[in-house]
Amino acid sequence: MCPPENPVNAFRPWLAAAVVLFLAFTISSAGALEFANFVARGYEGKGELEFLLPEDLLLDISGDIIVADQKNNRIQILTPEGTFRRFLTISAQTPGVASHMATLTATQTASIFPPEKKRDSSQSKNAKSDAEKTVPGPRLDKPVGLSLDGKGNLYVAGSGTGHIWVLRLRDGALLEVIGRFGRQQGQFDTPLDIDIRPDGWLAVADSGNKRVQIFDAGHKFVREIHYKEETKKKELRSLVPRGVLWLPSGDLAVSYPTFHQIVCWSPTGNVVWRYGTQGNAKGELNEPSYIVPGPTGHLLVADSRNHRVVEITNTGMHVKNYPIGRGSAPGRLFWPRGMALTSQDTLIICDQGNNRVQFFQPSKASLILREAKTLADKDKWDEAYVRIEQVLNLQPNDADARAMMVNALHFFGDRAMNKADFERAEEYLRRILIYNPSDPNVQKKLDTIFWASNKDLIGNFVFGIIAVIAALILFWIVKTTLSRLIFGHP
Repeated sequence: MCPPENPVNAFRPWLAAAVVLFLAFTISSAGALEFANFVARGYEGKGELEFLLPEDLLLDISGDIIVADQKNNRIQILTPEGTFRRFLTISAQTPGVASHMATLTATQTASIFPPEKKRDSSQSKNAKSDAEKTVPGPRLDKPVGLSLDGKGNLYVAGSGTGHIWVLRLRDGALLEVIGRFGRQQGQFDTPLDIDIRPDGWLAVADSGNKRVQIFDAGHKFVREIHYKEETKKKELRSLVPRGVLWLPSGDLAVSYPTFHQIVCWSPTGNVVWRYGTQGNAKGELNEPSYIVPGPTGHLLVADSRNHRVVEITNTGMHVKNYPIGRGSAPGRLFWPRGMALTSQDTLIICDQGNNRVQFFQPSKASLILREAKTLADKDKWDEAYVRIEQVLNLQPNDADARAMMVNALHFFGDRAMNKADFERAEEYLRRILIYNPSDPNVQKKLDTIFWASNKDLIGNFVFGIIAVIAALILFWIVKTTLSRLIFGHP
């Protein structure tokens, strides 16, 4: 064992190593969500807080929950706690509808808003077509995808009519109608999802036309994206897009349920990365639908036919499968669709098959651990340590908490070492072995502490040996000199 030239300076690389270890831990574990409490809101029906195949879901700036109540042809707005607040729909009485209709001729109205056929309730189901009534004009028919712009306007993909409706969220007024049914550029056939980039650019999953359409901030067509697969006959066919999400990089993530894959496209329409193949294991999906922002920049995918949520990075790497499972009990899902993650890490999900909205809430330990991570990021380890201990008291085997405790003890040990408090530093390092017996840095740091704390003793010991050797040499010289003087020979 060779002592370093300067034990304290030699110790500093391990301080840097501890910081790198903590950062790696933060990146790998911060994305993981843990749920302990489950609250369901809503039932099947047509009243308040009742749904028929709810689709997308998002949060407004106040935390209110906006739900596309598809088969009821309306939007429901709930409070952050999940109680009913109000409806949004489109009819002749909706503010903005009359002024919009006034700009159109009768021919344009019939072309852009083909009448919806409704059977007279007094007639039998077998009645002939002349018993049917037509209802002209705009209507919110099968709303699915939702998105909010920076001005508080709600964009709604109307899959039944092939329009994108722009509503003012605060009063439901109709501001604009984008597109119409058709196959040309700027026209839609069953649009299923929509997302708005911060600069106003628009992406629409135009499912019936098997393409994604991109529009600029003025809602002018820019380009369309087709994703093709090879058939058994060696022919290429376009795949149906389902969910769209703009990423902070400016790229666009799109889900393709029939191909069980998420594909990330560049703004110019080139593939950046792909994720998924059919199945239910790691890296596998089964008919994914909506994609939403997750924790720490990650993405959450509604893995609909697997009845679960999957977390991936924004570069297409697997993070975690949340094996929620199919069912109707709280905490179970049946065809999850739109989702939103709150600032408190509560995941709100449109549980479509159960006609309800579910709240997946984190445990008390998870919330405390999140506070500890926030404090640790600011190097407030003394405050973080108290919270880490609280988490370990609640959940002694929590892997994230144990890993954070290891990093906290490394930090305290390094600090004590820099203050030359070697006894305290050794105490912290030996405690690390309780939480991680195989930590590779502990023994190296203990060796450094040994040399640093015993450098005076070792120096004195070496000096003593040198002194003894010098004394023996001096004795030999004196003896030899005297022998020569007295006896004339050595």
